[in-house]
Amino acid sequence: MAHDRGLKKCFLSSFSANPGPQCDLSNDWRQYGSNCYKLKDDTAKSWSDARRDCVEEGGDLVSVNSAEEEQYIISRLDSPTGISLWMGGHDSVTEGGWEWTDGSPFRYIRWNAGNPDNYNGEDCLSILINSGFWNDDNCNAKRGYICKRRAHF
Repeated sequence: MAHDRGLKKCFLSSFSANPGPQCDLSNDWRQYGSNCYKLKDDTAKSWSDARRDCVEEGGDLVSVNSAEEEQYIISRLDSPTGISLWMGGHDSVTEGGWEWTDGSPFRYIRWNAGNPDNYNGEDCLSILINSGFWNDDNCNAKRGYICKRRAHF
């Protein structure tokens, strides 16, 4: 009986010692909830090249699923260069049918006034640095970008 309590205590303490999901902070990933985010404003790429880079790092371009997540992202935009940064939204499959590259539902939105406007066939999503609002953008424009991936246990 005492032996069983000792095993139980050992078993439970091994779970409580687990720090939970973690991000690779040494590689510029920052954690919010169970996800990791990486701001890549030091290089400018097209939307597809930015997405390729995020995928190579084990994630995708950022999707935003709540106002709280959006606020976290905006708080990270303290001094990036440029006008806007790529996000993982696009409507390249069906015009006006916005979707996230990671497959999450496109429910939370924060469009800038008058957007999306599909001006000259804009199919990719960017976040405006000065306001945090979203813009449909030319996919070939060179922009910084934000990557997102699940935190590792």
